Amino acid sequence: MKLRPFEIVLIAAFVGLGLFALVFLSAFQNSQKDTGPTIGVVTIWGTLDARPIEALLDELATADDAYVDVSYRQVDENQFTSELTNALADGRGPDVILVSHEKLIELRRRISPISYESFPIRDVRSLYVDGAEIFALSDGLYAYPIAVDPLMLYWNRDLLTSNNFLEAPKTWESLVTNYVPSLTVRDFNRSLERSAVAMGEYENINNAFGIISALLIQSGSRLVEEADGTYEIYLNETRQGGNPLVTTTDFYTRFSRPNNTLYSWNRSQALDKEQFLSEDLAMYFGFASEGLEIERLNPNLNFDIAEVPQGASATIRRTYGKFYGLSLVRNTVNPSGAAAVMSVLASADNAKRIAVEAGLVPASRSAVSAGSNDTYGRLAYRSAPIAYGWLNPARSRVDSVLTTLMRDVTEGRFTEEQATTDAIGRLELEYN
Repeated sequence: MKLRPFEIVLIAAFVGLGLFALVFLSAFQNSQKDTGPTIGVVTIWGTLDARPIEALLDELATADDAYVDVSYRQVDENQFTSELTNALADGRGPDVILVSHEKLIELRRRISPISYESFPIRDVRSLYVDGAEIFALSDGLYAYPIAVDPLMLYWNRDLLTSNNFLEAPKTWESLVTNYVPSLTVRDFNRSLERSAVAMGEYENINNAFGIISALLIQSGSRLVEEADGTYEIYLNETRQGGNPLVTTTDFYTRFSRPNNTLYSWNRSQALDKEQFLSEDLAMYFGFASEGLEIERLNPNLNFDIAEVPQGASATIRRTYGKFYGLSLVRNTVNPSGAAAVMSVLASADNAKRIAVEAGLVPASRSAVSAGSNDTYGRLAYRSAPIAYGWLNPARSRVDSVLTTLMRDVTEGRFTEEQATTDAIGRLELEYN
């Protein structure tokens, strides 16, 4: 069939419009892609296990090419500050860090806080468990809270049941009155053959800082308060009166005084965690994240986990916890990309995944409320909402101060009042 010129022109016009529509649609789709997140190269350093975080980043990169240059590096907790300082000095530092609040003060000047205009303090309190507010300082939020690792009490089921204890002590009064006398074994020279609990010393107790902190928190200590970048030490004060640092020091050191009825630990003992693993220690204060490691190190150990004991008259439960959060490094060369990655990783689902796979408890209220069916998680989730930390200047320096404090008392150099006054004075210097 022969087409007339008019028909040819009409067909050509429709073909042209069709081609134009295809080009326009392709350009529109490309423009839509261009409006997605532009991430670029983002490096994260943290102290948590790399495997679950790397797996999450791989999934994000598979779903969206924008995340292909996001990486995570695990750094030893004891070396983190020095490695970060050296890297930043050389211009090769990370864009984001994932560490616990115990490093917050010593790294504060390296971190860019999140303005309360973009993340109101009301939202922090609504979204996260109370203790996570430790990241909220006077000039902004210094980390998106991700997880909490509460201090727990691990107990040897065989040793306790053999002495007619079917559960771990719930109060300190019960621990000192019933458990310590029954579970501690000494020879005729009062040499320790088996210990009920490891307290009193510092260097050979894995979590001495956490135990002492828990006792201070339970005693109502005001701990350390921050305002406008300055820190006031109130470890030895409560709002109701009294000196919690003196009472904590007195109680704690009783367990290492040979002439005290609670004597169950001394400086010659091996590390308490090793003693617990070898079944020479009936109870061990450890963080929730240690459960799987203890299980792996001694598969034959019949142990369980419980909440840290509370005071018999306490109406409010408390324990110590380490809070982990994602922080933006102040001199990152890619602040927008780093901030975008932080927001994605700190989302409720991703933060929960990071926490659970690291053996921690999610910091979000909704995740904690949902609970856990994990062997250790079920009890750890109950301790997370009552866990708190405090703003220490640097763990290594605080450890030195507390070691001296305990030795001054146990070796009789000073009274508890004198030793704690000296300790407060030395701590004040560490914040300057």
